[in-house]
Amino acid sequence: MHESTLELLNNFSVLVVEDDELTRNMLKRGLKKYFGDFHEAKDGLEGFEVFKKNRADIIVTDIHLPYISGFEMIQEILKLKPKQPFIVITSYNTDQNILKSIQNGAVSFLRKPLIDIQDLQTTLLLTLMPKINQKHTNIGKGVSIDFNREIIYKDNEPLFLSQINNKIFWLLCYNLNMLVTYEMIEDYVYNNESVSKYAIHMSIMRIKKRLGINIENVIDSGYILKTFAN
Repeated sequence: MHESTLELLNNFSVLVVEDDELTRNMLKRGLKKYFGDFHEAKDGLEGFEVFKKNRADIIVTDIHLPYISGFEMIQEILKLKPKQPFIVITSYNTDQNILKSIQNGAVSFLRKPLIDIQDLQTTLLLTLMPKINQKHTNIGKGVSIDFNREIIYKDNEPLFLSQINNKIFWLLCYNLNMLVTYEMIEDYVYNNESVSKYAIHMSIMRIKKRLGINIENVIDSGYILKTFAN
């Protein structure tokens, strides 16, 4: 594949979850130089934690991983980010695994061993292609977001939030028009540490005041970021 084509991946981030060190290093050599950000994990639990700490436009994962399987990790991630794309790679290439991968949210399935890294590079490009030309999404009057780079714009100028407020905001964006529960916020933003509903509410109020967007409070449940209506 031509280098100029692979440069399209530079605006994206990838997370590779693979327990076999040789395979993980091979994937790292074939992908890191093309992606804007490259993250890796050696088991399902670590993959989930790395996901929560870092933006991942796409995740490449094995199925059979220590601690929790690739399927279990995918399910936990999709609870927080329902549209997160995955590519599954595994040497256990039965029809049942292929079907289960698709049912669990995988957009593609590749068999090990990966003889040619270009197969994965091509699959990544095809999967991310719809995002390459994706326009900004309007979420408020004069407020839009770039999902690819996770940038907020207000009156066409980039706007930055504090670290906590930024994570809460993007969790709401991942689940646009859907309920984000207090438990989801604790898990994704506070890494399962207990936090009062009042503290979360104050962060939401600061976000609303800063951006002027419609975030609905569902009593005793959580919050919904509503789509902006022109």
